[in-house]
Amino acid sequence: MRSPIRAITCLGAALALLAAAAGGCASGAPGPGAVPEAVSERVPTDLTVDVTVLVGRGTPDALVVESQQAKYIVEPDGTLQADAGPFIDISTRPGRSRVLAQDQLAYVWSVLRQTGFARAADANGPANPDLLRVNPKERLAIITVRAQGRTWNFVRRTTGDEALDPAAARVIRTLAALAWIPDRRPSDLLPERYDYGPDPYAVYREIRERQRAYYLR
Repeated sequence: MRSPIRAITCLGAALALLAAAAGGCASGAPGPGAVPEAVSERVPTDLTVDVTVLVGRGTPDALVVESQQAKYIVEPDGTLQADAGPFIDISTRPGRSRVLAQDQLAYVWSVLRQTGFARAADANGPANPDLLRVNPKERLAIITVRAQGRTWNFVRRTTGDEALDPAAARVIRTLAALAWIPDRRPSDLLPERYDYGPDPYAVYREIRERQRAYYLR
């Protein structure tokens, strides 16, 4: 006859093995063919987006807004700071352009997800982007994203007339549109000239010439 104690011991060992196997399946590392975890559609409460576009010396002028030297910052509360101009650098803190509504902030996050900038694992930039420098005849785009307590950076470079990476261009154009910064017109690239009207001193020179002619008589 089989001992009851032995039967209970065997049953307990079997249950322990099943529990261990289940735990291993739940917590084990994914295999090499596993699909990466999808980025949540919900906007992170600490979402911050910092985009800098720098243009090196000798770089051909461009009309599209994504190729203009500019700075865009989106804060967690929806505040959008933006500015464009030749004196922008990575440390620039532009003035406030507007405060984005929640659906606009969700759209920005959606664009980041669709273009691949919402995943820290895909980042290719250095830990400290402030050390980056733009080379002559080059455009440099730096995209920094902060979400869920983490920060990651992306870097995109182009030379000459080469177009910016389409994904980065879409992010920049989205922020530029929200900040009311448009593409440039061909006339914007012409040399700037100032016309102050007629010479204000012409009348005095005319009087002087008349006086000189009078004394020479």
